[in-house]
Amino acid sequence: MPFELSVALRYIRSGRLQTLLIFSGVAVGIVVFTFMAALINGLAVSLTNNVIGNLAHVRLEPLPQEPRTLTTSDGVRALVAVQRGNEARTSITGWRNVAQMIDRLPGVTASAASVSGSGFIQRGEQILPVSLTGYEPGKESAMIDLASGIVRGSASLGPGDVLIGITMAEDLGVTTGQRLRFQSDRGRERALLIKGIFDVRSASVNERLAFTDLGTAQSLFDVVGSVSRIEVKLQDIFSAPAVAEQLRGMTGLDAVDWIAENARLQDALSAQGRTGDLVKFFAILLIIIAVASQLLLSALRRKAEIGIMRSMGVTRASVTWIFLCQGLFIGLFGSLLGAALGYGFSNFLAIVTLRPDGTQGLPIDPALGEYGLAISIATVASTLAAILPARVASSTDPVEVIAA
Repeated sequence: MPFELSVALRYIRSGRLQTLLIFSGVAVGIVVFTFMAALINGLAVSLTNNVIGNLAHVRLEPLPQEPRTLTTSDGVRALVAVQRGNEARTSITGWRNVAQMIDRLPGVTASAASVSGSGFIQRGEQILPVSLTGYEPGKESAMIDLASGIVRGSASLGPGDVLIGITMAEDLGVTTGQRLRFQSDRGRERALLIKGIFDVRSASVNERLAFTDLGTAQSLFDVVGSVSRIEVKLQDIFSAPAVAEQLRGMTGLDAVDWIAENARLQDALSAQGRTGDLVKFFAILLIIIAVASQLLLSALRRKAEIGIMRSMGVTRASVTWIFLCQGLFIGLFGSLLGAALGYGFSNFLAIVTLRPDGTQGLPIDPALGEYGLAISIATVASTLAAILPARVASSTDPVEVIAA
């Protein structure tokens, strides 16, 4: 074993109480670091899932109509404005070929063509505004997981069937097997059979959204043979802007990603991330101060011993390496201990805050504790913190020490 390494280990073993305290300080700093990482990252995942769990990651729609330029007989150009809301409803024709092309793209986990529109559902004297969406057969749960949220009936839709939320069902006083009359904003009416009632833990979805088959929606909203939009789910949700840009170029359709529509969520996540980084910075600063102060005290206390070693031919470089090795060992083993404790603490909190329905009371994810990053930063920071004590120790004059 190299001389510097053996002396560094001896110094660490000799002061057991001091070594225990410094290792504890490093471990506590890493526990704070990993806990904050697990909490902030878990909260970010939770918020993102809550916001986009019932949304498509990318949505393809027809390009909006633009006013056309008219030319009169005398060459004077006149612009005609289109008042939004009064223009003809646009739709996507040839959508099956587009959907097949989307499904072949890497990173796409699901796609679903749909027709959506608004209208009113009537049951006796009760009339409720509703947004009705029709999906392709077998894709009713491709965007919103209706199948797992079914509380009564089935999520499988046939012609003339409809799925409604539990809040809407309670407001109307209906259950599965009964019929509702739906009138679309295009004046079309049809009696729909309630095939299932869902609860997807979203008040807006449970209260105002209903789902039917594609053919029924096409006839109600006058888009027979075409669709209103094609929705896409991605494996990596944060790749949505790039995929949207790619699909826009491939299809010529308007592609909207969930990030562009949820700028406030991104701002909130960024603010949370900065808060977590600040806490983690102070945790690392605590480690640096603790290691530097402990090794500086060790250098001053062992001044006589260092002077004797210097008089016996030990170079200043060797003395410097002795203290750098101490910083390295303290940072490495202290951070390993802290990472293990941090993971255990995060797991403990995740278990004790678990609600009876299986949901997390505290949005903490032990797997997102950034343990490797914490160990690396702590080891490097602890080694760097040993530079000042190393310089103090290596500058010891053996003549002054022996004379004293």
